[in-house]
Amino acid sequence: MGRDKPTILLVHCHYRLPGGEDVVFAAERAMLERRGHRVVVYERSNEEPGLAARALMPLRAVFSLKAWREVRALIRSEGVDLVHVHNTLFAVSPSVFWAARSEKVPVVQTLHNFRLFCPAGVLLRDGRVCEDCPRRPGGLLCAVRHACYRQSRLQSAVCAGIYAFHRLLRTYRRVDLIALTDFDREKLLDFNARRRVFSPQRLWVKPNALSADQPLPPLQPLQGRKNQVVFVGRLEELKGLRTAVEAWRLLEGDPAAPELLLVGSGPLEDWVRRQGVARVRLLGRLPRGQLYPLLAESRAALAPSLCYESFALVPAEAHAMGTPVLASDLGNVGAMVRPGVDGLRFAPGDPAALAAAVRALPGLEAAADPAAMRAEALDRFGEEKNYAQLLAIYRRMLAGDEGADS
Repeated sequence: MGRDKPTILLVHCHYRLPGGEDVVFAAERAMLERRGHRVVVYERSNEEPGLAARALMPLRAVFSLKAWREVRALIRSEGVDLVHVHNTLFAVSPSVFWAARSEKVPVVQTLHNFRLFCPAGVLLRDGRVCEDCPRRPGGLLCAVRHACYRQSRLQSAVCAGIYAFHRLLRTYRRVDLIALTDFDREKLLDFNARRRVFSPQRLWVKPNALSADQPLPPLQPLQGRKNQVVFVGRLEELKGLRTAVEAWRLLEGDPAAPELLLVGSGPLEDWVRRQGVARVRLLGRLPRGQLYPLLAESRAALAPSLCYESFALVPAEAHAMGTPVLASDLGNVGAMVRPGVDGLRFAPGDPAALAAAVRALPGLEAAADPAAMRAEALDRFGEEKNYAQLLAIYRRMLAGDEGADS
């Protein structure tokens, strides 16, 4: 299709539980197609059937010959100009980078987590931020010792083995990388300075875009909205779900307390039901067509994450709906909020601090401006600007403007 509208091969491996990476992958594909690019897709899933496949998964996760062959074949048959990778764990593997290299096609990966330096990907252990793997002499072995990935030493060893092997091969020094925020970029550069994994000259910054597939609902004044706060995400420990539920337990005696609506699914779903906390309701997973109106009619969105997060998508979406955000004062989630302007911050993992933030909502509602929140969110994360940022990265890669393979 030519270098003005290069043909892009998007590569992605789906986890067992759907998550934000899947949403971003689909949204970016749709954005490129809307802008006139021919998009070829290579997708795999960690839920692929077959006992033999599962038995061989650890080896294939390190270097999948199947993915290597199939990606090479797609590049040749489809006339691919550039390969853009999202997730490779486990079924795809970093072999796809070598497939692109063998065909002399530039390749970039969006870093949705910190897995280059932390096998668990989230820099979190026992409910607290942990940077042992990138900072301590033991490196990736710290994650194995503490069973950081899915509380399994075996699975943690597989993850650590993948990245240890590709450090030896210098795989990521030959790959362009996209960090989602300046916070992520600075963390990655700091870790990389201690143990060189990638070429700093190849590290770009481009946030995720707000989905343009759904029209934005009309703005609603903050006063008079439904008395509810919305949590959106996987129902799991690292998202701070226990903090949220315990905060609402503290609010049970307050007749003015809003209802907490939990949108999503995950391992803590049954735990939430067993708690029986008043004004906490599970809604399950919702499509964006239902989620956006829900955010627009709610008093606030809740982001109580215990980890840095690689990008705070839900706060960005909430602000685009003109809805303030209650966010833990940590990493990208905290950085998304300006206290008293478009949300409030609270200490991560502290139910009492969150309950106090909920009680402070009336003051925030008197000061916040839904129209200003939407305008800023669209300016920062709207599709027009996001596409321009992505295309600029693609063009510089295609022109050979990249760092050395040192």
